[in-house]
Amino acid sequence: MNELDTYLDTFWGLVTRENNADQGTLIGLPYPYLIPAADPSNPMFQEMYYWDSYFIALGVVNTRHEQRVIDIAENMAYLIHRFGFVPNGTRYYFTSRSQPPFFSQLMRLALPIVQKNTPQAETAFLTRMLAAAIHEHDGFWMNDKLPPGYRRIVEVGDVGFGIKNYEASNFQSPNPIRLNRYGDINALHILASCECGWDHSARCDGDQTGKEAGDWLNYLPVCLNSILYVIENDIADISAQLGDTTQAERWRAIAATRAQAMQRLFWHEANGFFYDYNWVESRLNFHASLAGFYPLWAGWANATQAERVVRQWLPQFLAEGGLLASLSTYDNRQWATPNGWAPLQWLAATGLDRYGYHAEANEVRRRWCNTCEHGFMRDGTLLEKYNVIQPHTPPAHGVYGTVKGFGWTNGVYTDFKRKLTN
Repeated sequence: MNELDTYLDTFWGLVTRENNADQGTLIGLPYPYLIPAADPSNPMFQEMYYWDSYFIALGVVNTRHEQRVIDIAENMAYLIHRFGFVPNGTRYYFTSRSQPPFFSQLMRLALPIVQKNTPQAETAFLTRMLAAAIHEHDGFWMNDKLPPGYRRIVEVGDVGFGIKNYEASNFQSPNPIRLNRYGDINALHILASCECGWDHSARCDGDQTGKEAGDWLNYLPVCLNSILYVIENDIADISAQLGDTTQAERWRAIAATRAQAMQRLFWHEANGFFYDYNWVESRLNFHASLAGFYPLWAGWANATQAERVVRQWLPQFLAEGGLLASLSTYDNRQWATPNGWAPLQWLAATGLDRYGYHAEANEVRRRWCNTCEHGFMRDGTLLEKYNVIQPHTPPAHGVYGTVKGFGWTNGVYTDFKRKLTN
């Protein structure tokens, strides 16, 4: 075991937490969990986070810590039944919003561990997780009866509807589209961007002067809707595994309807890329970001679209140290050039593999691993994000700096190294 491997093995113990009861703002959870960071100089991220947890969990599969994958899935199911969704993080002040919903993917990541360690519990585990996944999907993401600030479902006809007249519209268009946005109960763009996880990004008009928050409430993001498509197919797969073919077929139809809607709105034929859609102004936003690779990860892009994304756009995103979050550079927009982020590397590489671009996927993995390894030699730890244009220099810090000892970077690095060596 080399020095980095030893660091990673030790790290999982440092970020393991257990608190069964609420303590001040901290929400109690029934099982142990992993927090993102162990940085004594910057004590942020000291609670369980939603999408972070999936990418952290990738790193503990097939290790002595892999029980945490099951534990985190159980904790998320608990949160869904308590709040109706998994909050951004396990603090009461985070319950105004969620984060990219990776619960069903975490459920699938945990399943082989359940099958290996407690096979007799498989059916009960799947039944419990499936009920939670459906509850969050229908009760939170697709619930059009929620108050406006909480409502993530948007129905768009042949023209867009502004936020004000959205409430009064009868949506008489013969070809309505029902897709999703990010939000927050406070109906603030900046908090919707926090739910997206790309807070302080150049996406969704965030590349305009004076709009650090962007206009996230006005957008149907290609990333969120791709994730929901994956959730709908995950629900279908688990339903079929449990023998409910009728429910499985219904959920596959739901996913297919979403895919048709996404094809109508997100793909730009002339540019050969997927973009976010401004539903208020009925327009695509031609800001190119790695969100445009989510359709490959989710599997709803067709083969021709995937080829165009790979041939025309991958070379523009691929830098010396990995993939750029976006092709724009703006001060205090940390999800932009020159930065690369672990979850986006993983999602893009997985999408490339899905469509048969294995050499390209492994090149992404190789460059990101090199960045992490060289950074570890310099810093003695792994970082939350990296400068992938000049990997030996610091990243663009954004508004809260750069956090050391970061879970999703460790998890994605570990997963990438496994794939590169197998």
